[in-house]
Amino acid sequence: MATITFNNSTFEYVEQGSGIPVVFVHGSINDYRIWKDQMEPFAKQYRVIAYSRRYHYPNEWVGDGADYSVDLHAQDLASLIKTLDLGRVHLIGSSFGAYTSLVTAIKNPDLVKTLVLGEPPVLPLLVSNPDNPLKILSFFIRDFSTARSFMKFGLNHMKPSMKALKNNQLEEGVRLFASGVLGEDRYEKLSDEKKAGLMDNARELKVELLGVGFPPFPKAEAGRMTIPTLFVYGENSPRFLHSISDLLRNILPNSEKTVIPNASHLIHGDNPLVYNERVLEFLSRYN
Repeated sequence: MATITFNNSTFEYVEQGSGIPVVFVHGSINDYRIWKDQMEPFAKQYRVIAYSRRYHYPNEWVGDGADYSVDLHAQDLASLIKTLDLGRVHLIGSSFGAYTSLVTAIKNPDLVKTLVLGEPPVLPLLVSNPDNPLKILSFFIRDFSTARSFMKFGLNHMKPSMKALKNNQLEEGVRLFASGVLGEDRYEKLSDEKKAGLMDNARELKVELLGVGFPPFPKAEAGRMTIPTLFVYGENSPRFLHSISDLLRNILPNSEKTVIPNASHLIHGDNPLVYNERVLEFLSRYN
């Protein structure tokens, strides 16, 4: 482990290998450890860095988390790349980390060589009121399966998870949220070690879900971005997450997709062999 300080906070990260830098950006209720199946395979060809985002384990908190937002995390990611003097990097993100990576690239295209995005939850593309995406009546019904998937996640998982977290029932809040994105029975099947890793970030999930929400997505700026982008889909992920990536692919002019079989939303952890093979092939085209 190493530490780096910028933007009035200290961040912990791991680094391995040499060559063109690859930066891994984790999602919600996770931290740098979630990339353990990628570090060694990617380090054979690249300088690989996986860090823990602000408010995630094992970083110390500065403040109360009320400023938790995708824009804040994008600012941190840009500062990480600049402070480590990495130049242009291959940026690989999962879920909220993919959203963070996308915003970082839109605002700092000179820092990013390629983007690999695992189902970024850009909810403003689906709702007219992104600050409260659980208002189902504001939902933009793109197709019936998307609407049903989004409503199921909101009513059966997101809303009760927020209620549990608000009442400081952290384990129940984590269980409800994880079951919604990974699959109804997946949380119960996780090992004790993986559940403990989620609980290490339960406090983060609380400030994320009960915080400021998502800003409007900058479609015009994104449409001008020419960075090669690979969207990675989990075969078994919730339908509304697939629809968001479909919408983003129609906005970003230089994008493509790959579907990882036998994987849900934690794509790189569910099927790391296929994930690593597909992503490494994509990166090899832009070295």
